Amino acid sequence: MTRFSLEELIKNHADGLALAWVAGRGGSHRTLLLAEDQKLANVGYLNLIHPHQIQIIGVYELAYLDSLARNVYQDYLKQLFENENLVCIIVIDSPNVPEDLLTAAEHYQIPLFTSLLSGESVINYLHTTIARLIAQRITLHGVFMDVLGMGVLIMGDSGTGKSELALELVSRGHRLIADDAPEFSKIAPKTISGASPLSMNAFLEVRGLGILNVQALFGDSAIKKDKYLRLIVQLEQMTPERLQNIDRLQGDYRVRRVLDVDIPEIGLPVAPGRNLAVLLECAVRNHSLRMQGYNAADEFCELQRQAIHKIEN
Repeated sequence: MTRFSLEELIKNHADGLALAWVAGRGGSHRTLLLAEDQKLANVGYLNLIHPHQIQIIGVYELAYLDSLARNVYQDYLKQLFENENLVCIIVIDSPNVPEDLLTAAEHYQIPLFTSLLSGESVINYLHTTIARLIAQRITLHGVFMDVLGMGVLIMGDSGTGKSELALELVSRGHRLIADDAPEFSKIAPKTISGASPLSMNAFLEVRGLGILNVQALFGDSAIKKDKYLRLIVQLEQMTPERLQNIDRLQGDYRVRRVLDVDIPEIGLPVAPGRNLAVLLECAVRNHSLRMQGYNAADEFCELQRQAIHKIEN
């Protein structure tokens, strides 16, 4: 069973949820509980049969409550607020909270919030946020970049030029997410998200220059908070023998397992005179085409086959 502090959740995400805390502040110590087999946090619209830990109340729920007879209404509120699993209530789409809800929240010390967002937006935001909090995590050595809208992890041995390549990519309009030790988390069965720990995504270490603040040098558009990991590029100092063994048609493609998810990986040889920034951009574009089902090598072979067939006939 995993526990999450409601106080910390609200502290870090009140702005994102457009929340206002209107009653029940004494219940800030309450915690969300998530069983290991649960895929999503227990958040949803008002429900007493299968009560949610975070109950969302919108205009339709308020209208339903208002339609109840007074004694039934009071009994409904009693069941709602006395549920031991209830962590908080969020009223959405309505600036006016019924006085009875406010009174009950204060009496039972259940945090009651209002939000300017729609119910679906609040639910999706909470599901995504809590999924990130409980996700499996791993730290990988490399530089994580947003290149042409794709999350790319640049890996390689020390001295292969990862940071120099990242700096050139930033100067070409791409965005830095994390240098040296990006943290990756599994937020869905096939989705890995990467970010910089401790919000250090603006800094990049380049040998000879020291620590650089990329945001200060190139502007706010030069950094990004997080991105899904879609491709790994491994910079490699290759021997002549290793170079000869690379498939000249298909390139050096393989798969790396990250948190039980298969991530495509490309081996990129490092050698004097090779423009790695252009090669990496091309690798990203080519990978995007392959994801769409197009393979240049296959088309090349097919055109050659057709040409040979014409000559023979």
